[in-house]
Amino acid sequence: MTDNEAKWAARVRAWRESGVSAKAFAEGQGYEASTLRFWSSKLKAPEAGVTLIEVARASVSEPPAELVVEVGSARLRLATGFDRKLLREVLDALAGQT
Repeated sequence: MTDNEAKWAARVRAWRESGVSAKAFAEGQGYEASTLRFWSSKLKAPEAGVTLIEVARASVSEPPAELVVEVGSARLRLATGFDRKLLREVLDALAGQT
């Protein structure tokens, strides 16, 4: 985090803890409420502890031999080449039971 980001993170944190509007908090501070709201939005994900990771499939040429789908207490095991229309009908029927 840069020095500027750290400075705005502290301001945003203090604003959130204050319970007042952005306009009231920014008054007389030398920055606009809109700037405070911008930084709040920009810093939201890191403050929430959100971490983005890249996910990649090991192989796209080989489909899985079996796929397990759980809907409520029902568990469906699907093999390669399953009937998609039949699966849709089963899922619709299960959805109607919940």
